[in-house]
Amino acid sequence: MRRNFCCAVLLALALPYAAAAADYPSKPVKLIVPFPPGGSVDLVARLIGKSLQDELKQPFLVENKPGASGNIGAGQVAKSAPDGYTLLVGSAGVFAANQFLYANPPFDPLTAFTPIMRIVDQPNLLVVSGNSPIHSVRALIDAAKASPGKLTFGSASVGSAQHFATEVFKQQTGVDLLHVPYKGGAPALTDLMGGQIDMLFDTSPTALPYAKSGKLRALAITSAQRSPLLPDVPTMKEAGLPNYEVVTWTGIAAPAGTPAAIVRRINAALKTALKGPLGQQLAEAALIPVGDSPEAFRSFLQKDAANYSRLVKSANISLQ
Repeated sequence: MRRNFCCAVLLALALPYAAAAADYPSKPVKLIVPFPPGGSVDLVARLIGKSLQDELKQPFLVENKPGASGNIGAGQVAKSAPDGYTLLVGSAGVFAANQFLYANPPFDPLTAFTPIMRIVDQPNLLVVSGNSPIHSVRALIDAAKASPGKLTFGSASVGSAQHFATEVFKQQTGVDLLHVPYKGGAPALTDLMGGQIDMLFDTSPTALPYAKSGKLRALAITSAQRSPLLPDVPTMKEAGLPNYEVVTWTGIAAPAGTPAAIVRRINAALKTALKGPLGQQLAEAALIPVGDSPEAFRSFLQKDAANYSRLVKSANISLQ
């Protein structure tokens, strides 16, 4: 009897959301970006927001909620009603890595969210200042080995994509580099161009304009293939590191419990958009469109979380 009562209660709670899925969306939808404006995740959110608005005939409004490496904005989404009107556009850090960087993470990303789609993969560029005497990955490795612990690398923060990319580089080359974490990628990039730090693995959309202008020198790209936007820049494998491939990504998710019909509707709209102008716009920003299914994204999240768990331990990255 008690079991039947509990089932009835759960069914009653789910019915309003299930019924609402039939005419979704019937009002504006919030896309929460847990980072400041101007970054690559924000760029992706604004591009897909416009495309979803065109496809689903309701406004998809980007709201930036930065703080705690993305945990503040993501936590807000995790606590939101599972009705499809508050969605999270986040990075690998938010969805996979942060849970291993904080002693008391505010949520478990594998249970707090309903995955919708991995939208894009995002390679990094290994860059130095345009005035740097270093002109290749090999020269960088040689310089680092000649002066252990002297060369500095920047990152957006401890546990950021830039930080993880460099830790993999350190492990595969055996070099000792000094980490200089910043409060965001922009100040790290500014200091690199000014010569205050020696190197940076920066997100490709952000670093690309400076690499093209000569303010930065791109030594390699971290994807498996060269970018058509920088055809002369080798991959890390071509530069002498055959096992190096580190690509971060951006995905979209809803609060746990969001009806499958709503998830499928958003996923289908994004797939349609990725086949049109959206896919081209993302590619022009040095991003690689993915557009997988919710099930594939969930499986990917589980594997990526396991990868980050191993990397945090092996690199001895301290918890916050």
